[in-house]
Amino acid sequence: MASATAGKPKAADRIQSAAKELFYRQGIRATGVEEVCRVADATKMSLYRTYPSKDALVAAVLCDDAACYDEWFAEVTRGATDAAGKLRALIAAIAERLQVPDYRGCPMLLAQAEFPDPTHPTHRLVAEFKGRARASIAGLAGEAGAADPELLADTLAMLMDGAWATLSYLGGARAAEVLRNAAERALRDALE
Repeated sequence: MASATAGKPKAADRIQSAAKELFYRQGIRATGVEEVCRVADATKMSLYRTYPSKDALVAAVLCDDAACYDEWFAEVTRGATDAAGKLRALIAAIAERLQVPDYRGCPMLLAQAEFPDPTHPTHRLVAEFKGRARASIAGLAGEAGAADPELLADTLAMLMDGAWATLSYLGGARAAEVLRNAAERALRDALE
């Protein structure tokens, strides 16, 4: 019997994995804990043993999303030789991601849209993550020699978030094209 469960992930891991997929695909509010448990092949008792509430599960998923983004950011910028190259690599990677079938956009922004109250823990968690991501971009902008690194970071952040927001009506290819072109103009203007 031990060999039958040896390769199966723990219930908490299955629950978080199922929740991450369901929250992204259909939304947090539209996904009940019963459905998460069913997809994860776990009991509600297992869920509540690890996550005392649905909000705790949402926070765990979003923290995992943030860690995944940090790893992805490091990976896509690793080959660039300077800060400007890292910014361009980030834009290129986001443009590429926009064109992946069934890509719905930034999971953080999707979550924040469901919780517009700025005092809600989910809204705050996303705002903190987006603030850290923006600070990383501002740091690179400063290293690249931008006269106003904060303005360049805000511009690029708005372009990236705007590209995600326009997926539904522009489509991935057009959103990617507009992002690449607008970001390149912003980078040229800020770094010349």
